[in-house]
Amino acid sequence: MINKAEQEYRRKIIEYGIASCELEGCIISDEYRRLSERYIKGEITLEELGNQVRKNL
Repeated sequence: MINKAEQEYRRKIIEYGIASCELEGCIISDEYRRLSERYIKGEITLEELGNQVRKNL
């Protein structure tokens, strides 16, 4: 598990990325949001998040 400060940092960068994509007209899937939450909590690594996203493209 990761500490609260790291979780807050991860949440901020994920939310920024999602907002940026949505401003461009992208639709963010519920699956991506679930995976992102797992990354934020420290359950998966950024590499694992990327691998799952690429697998579902």
